[in-house]
Amino acid sequence: MALFAALAVLGGSACDQTDPFRGVATSENVITGLGMAALSTGTTAPTALDFFLRTAVRPAVDGSGGANFQLALDVDAQGRVLLIPVAALLNTRVAPPTVGLVRSSIAFDQLGRAPTSGFVTDSTVTAAVGETWVVQIQAGLCTFRDPLYGKLVVDGVNQQTGRLAVRFLFNANCGYRDLTEGVPRN
Repeated sequence: MALFAALAVLGGSACDQTDPFRGVATSENVITGLGMAALSTGTTAPTALDFFLRTAVRPAVDGSGGANFQLALDVDAQGRVLLIPVAALLNTRVAPPTVGLVRSSIAFDQLGRAPTSGFVTDSTVTAAVGETWVVQIQAGLCTFRDPLYGKLVVDGVNQQTGRLAVRFLFNANCGYRDLTEGVPRN
């Protein structure tokens, strides 16, 4: 019992968190802005996001049978942006991470914390330019199967060229829902 109490005190004092068993956040949240192409353009330019590496990539299956991205982006004939989770796009040997998406009514720059419910998983959603989307990724990377969270906004679409301007913030700390820059506190 004394060990449990000591762990609870240590976990609570290291960070402003409510779960004494959650690891201390060490990865800093940063906003990443990227230019990329729509998937349907057929270009060799990046058309998908790898949140873990915080970069845009061309969707591919790697040597182990897993995908190199979590979310692809496309533009339909009406100019709407399609957010396509890896499981909705590829059938891989290695189970892809579960990607959940939920639209937020809060602007990207003001959204400070991910919700805990409402996520549509592994399904393509339609987004408008300027809409904020929260991303939840279950990738099996966290000890207690905690999800990872991020936020995304498409700032612009060039219908002629199929180019997109996107910004996202990814919180790589297991179970932490903070979506502000810096090391998260909860």
